[in-house]
Amino acid sequence: MNITLSGVTIRSIAAAVPKDEVDLTELYGIYGTDDVDRIMALNGISHVRLAPEELCTSDLCEAASRALLNEENLETVDGIVFVSQTPDYILPATSALLQHRLGLSQDTVIFDLNSGCPGYVYGLYQASLLVASGSCQNVLVCVGDVITRYVNPLDRSSRMVFGDGGSASVVSKGTGNIAFGFRTDGSGGEHLIIPAGGCRYPLNEDSGMVEVKTDGNMRSDEDIYMNGLDVMNYAVREVPQITENLLQKMGWKSSEIGLFGFHQANRFMLDNLRKIMKLPKESVPITMGKLGNTGSASIPLMLSQEHRRLANENRLQKTVLCGFGVGLSCAAAALDLSQTKILDFIEV
Repeated sequence: MNITLSGVTIRSIAAAVPKDEVDLTELYGIYGTDDVDRIMALNGISHVRLAPEELCTSDLCEAASRALLNEENLETVDGIVFVSQTPDYILPATSALLQHRLGLSQDTVIFDLNSGCPGYVYGLYQASLLVASGSCQNVLVCVGDVITRYVNPLDRSSRMVFGDGGSASVVSKGTGNIAFGFRTDGSGGEHLIIPAGGCRYPLNEDSGMVEVKTDGNMRSDEDIYMNGLDVMNYAVREVPQITENLLQKMGWKSSEIGLFGFHQANRFMLDNLRKIMKLPKESVPITMGKLGNTGSASIPLMLSQEHRRLANENRLQKTVLCGFGVGLSCAAAALDLSQTKILDFIEV
């Protein structure tokens, strides 16, 4: 699916991470020095941010939202789109709780979306639909996860990759156009999954049993599993095509794009995408090294780290953002971020 929405703009972006972090060299004693060093070199991740028990996705998104609302002079926020795989509760919707905590009007329309790696673009799309339709003037897009809650500490394939983070963006009426593209292949859902805990496979006395799985890693069915190779193959297949479709829709050439803002999965995957797509290094930031793969929050977190350089080099006017992974799914947006206020990330 490809669609262009008119009269919308991304007004501002903020992101937040937990203060607590894990230096992956601290895991030498668990996994062995050679394995830890090899995985760090491959993924380009040396530290991950870890949310303590009392810190939820909503707390990170609330902190990012308050940072934006303190910066912006908005007459009203009339919509909230919360995108996460780690909501506060099964019910009620976390977006409803954020409406109350942020002191927004009871006329605010709310949405909770279940999405991971492509979730930031999905959140922008839902918000843009609300604004483009005339239903809302300003929509708060809150995106993030505390996914480490579902990482088994004995599973090196996940523990050395995933980190926690949250973000907030304001989508408002404007004069610009945003082109969106989406691809989904649900047949690959098993490649990035928490098997137990839903209605299909409820928690039971066996679901929490930790054992060596077929990939050689230790975890239970209540923990996250990622088949990294199949996810990467999906991304390598879909991202170049979905990006090319968007460029054609916008009438842009690849050489004109200042920023390809990819989901910060790991350095190996982004280096491969960059080479396949023949993109210059300076247009493909790689920023997950000190934070980890923060899922749906990784794109706004990348922007929070790179925005000064990108602005100074005039790279934000023609931007492509693309998230890919869980689903399996891929979502991309082509837009102008040159007038978007982007804040440095904050620690919670």
